[in-house]
Amino acid sequence: MTSIQQMNASDLADHLRAANINPDSHLATDYLNHYNEIAMLLEMLPDMPEMIDECLDWQPKSYPQHFQDSAFQGKDLAIEAFESAPADVRSAFDYITGKLDQHILQTVAVLAGLGVAERGLSSQARLLIQGRITQTQDMLSKLNQVIHAQHDANIIADVDQISHTDPTDKQTQTQDEIDALFD
Repeated sequence: MTSIQQMNASDLADHLRAANINPDSHLATDYLNHYNEIAMLLEMLPDMPEMIDECLDWQPKSYPQHFQDSAFQGKDLAIEAFESAPADVRSAFDYITGKLDQHILQTVAVLAGLGVAERGLSSQARLLIQGRITQTQDMLSKLNQVIHAQHDANIIADVDQISHTDPTDKQTQTQDEIDALFD
């Protein structure tokens, strides 16, 4: 296999496109599957609170790690292309995935700490989960824009705004407020 560094721009673009890798960003949408998995599990929690155990098993994976562990046919190319992605793409990608990882891990930790599997969910807890799912999906949409090289300079600010509207970021939450989340 020829290194992508040795290809001319036209051949590289064709090679990446054939492997389902965006030739402008050098990223593949297959990476979104890593986050879609946990988003789906979080969506099931209101009806199946025992799924918190599967959510707790989820761990962040770097882009290269995701492809090393996957059955993606062009995984070696995906990893090599990632390493040569344009600096602005990598910067936005790394920022958003960092925020997503933090957001998801915090969400799961808060829900596990509330004992959702043992105690069930109140309507307030369901709203909390729905809000966190919406934020996760909004951040995934931003990551998708980066992967498709359709982002602009405001994407970091957009992601920051999404993450700052997080109701669980409130550090002064009292035990009474936490208890109110349950039936």
